[in-house]
Amino acid sequence: MKSISIKQLLRLRLAPVMLLLTVFYSAQASAICWWWQDCTAYKTKYPIVLVHGVSGFDSILGIDYFYGVRNALQERGAKVYAPNVTAWEDAYVRGEQVIDYLEYLRAATGKQKFNLMGHSLGGPTTRYVAGVRPDLVASVTTINAVNFGSDFADVARGIVPVGGGTEALVEGALNLLGNVIDFLSGNPSYAQDALDSVTFMTSAGAAAFNQDFPHGQPGSRCGEGASVVNGVRYYSWGGDASWTNALDIADAFLLFTGAVINGANDGLVERCDQHWGDSLGSRYNMNHLDAVNHIFGIHHLFETDPLTLYKNQAKRLKLAGL
Repeated sequence: MKSISIKQLLRLRLAPVMLLLTVFYSAQASAICWWWQDCTAYKTKYPIVLVHGVSGFDSILGIDYFYGVRNALQERGAKVYAPNVTAWEDAYVRGEQVIDYLEYLRAATGKQKFNLMGHSLGGPTTRYVAGVRPDLVASVTTINAVNFGSDFADVARGIVPVGGGTEALVEGALNLLGNVIDFLSGNPSYAQDALDSVTFMTSAGAAAFNQDFPHGQPGSRCGEGASVVNGVRYYSWGGDASWTNALDIADAFLLFTGAVINGANDGLVERCDQHWGDSLGSRYNMNHLDAVNHIFGIHHLFETDPLTLYKNQAKRLKLAGL
């Protein structure tokens, strides 16, 4: 009889254990949610649709604009989608693109409504969709949104002379940037219009838009608006810190841009201008990019993780039957 070495004996004894561990961990890798967690905690009745802001994208080289948000919500039951809309355009044009996307999702999934979450210019974009097609929308959540415009857009529009060569040069550069972003994200290149986009985000542009789409508009400065209009529930949250982490390479830029804004701001939008509908808070120590968990998840060390806000909102929507 052939003798068995101690090493071989150990392999034989450990084989069943290793097999069980392999099955267990591979199951966890696919399901992600651990057995002691509520794996349907974020499973809303209607899918969540994340709408990016200006100069944004759905995903580039595997890096999502809403960094880590989709995975964080999907791992505990949520269905999450992120359309790519024009990088440089106003909320009217972008809103129509989102409507087309929702019509596609309705046909593909059978779901009749969707929970829209829009960051920055994505906020008014989602509000446009709710105003034009409330039958497609269960809720709107605006995140660090330019709901009343941006002082930075006012300043930028004032610096560049209207109708001059400088305006054409700046617009051309931004439009080119938008085309590059669409190309890198693997989406067809939309017709970019940076001038319309920036003009829309001025205080005057936002005021004109709000006259046409007032649903959820706060009744007072930094206040709250109607939480439900035409069957659509409105929420918002935001931040008021432009500098949040020394390791975040975006902070220096946002500190610079935030310096031209009156009052506490996230580097691009004043705190009170972010309010809409049921305000869930606008004093988070988060800048404009922290709101979407960028750059790569770096945020204020002593503030709530941005992903937690999205998780809490998914729970809130679920409890509301949305």
